[in-house]
Amino acid sequence: MLSLNWDFAVVGRPETQAQLAQGRSLAKARRVALPRAEAFAAVAGDDPRPLLVMRECGWCEGSDDALLSSRFENEKTILLTQWFHTIKLPNHVLEDDHPLRQLFGDEAPPHLFMATRDGELVVGLDGQQSQSELWDAMDDVLAEVYPGSAKKTVKAAYKLLDQLDRFDEDEERLRERLDSEVEKKGPGSSRFKKLKRQLDETMMDRDRIKDQLLGLLSGPSSELGD
Repeated sequence: MLSLNWDFAVVGRPETQAQLAQGRSLAKARRVALPRAEAFAAVAGDDPRPLLVMRECGWCEGSDDALLSSRFENEKTILLTQWFHTIKLPNHVLEDDHPLRQLFGDEAPPHLFMATRDGELVVGLDGQQSQSELWDAMDDVLAEVYPGSAKKTVKAAYKLLDQLDRFDEDEERLRERLDSEVEKKGPGSSRFKKLKRQLDETMMDRDRIKDQLLGLLSGPSSELGD
């Protein structure tokens, strides 16, 4: 349920894309860096969420190392990303003529940043940040754009995740007891039927909690668009 879902931004002129779709050959158009506001609009697209943008470098290409910790659990980080439009860009985005060059500013370009869709608020990080520094940056941007309390929503989501973990443990335990009962007395025993009812109830309760969690994770998109 919790996963990083990266967009890989591709910027091109609409008329050029249309001509290519029709199979027409074109001379290579001169690449030009977009003005900063246009660059942010290009990557934001129709997604109402704030931005989390990460550029790859030589050592982290193909990985999420600049965002995720190699030493600690990343569940909270991945949970927080559900409230962001996550975008991954290649390292050559820093070339002067790349259309999205202005996303990263002129001095000491960050490895990743969180920002409002219009780029008015940008919090940059170098990829070596601690988890607390990362979470603070994410919280700062969410507090700017999220109409409710993002921290309260994340806390509620954590509680639901804990409940799902407990239901998973209960399911595993009940299935083991069911297997044992089948071996001893078969599926017709009263104990087997009782355990089966408990398993069914556990799975129904888990589905209910799962629906609540999915509602929390999908809610920010619609609310941020209001």
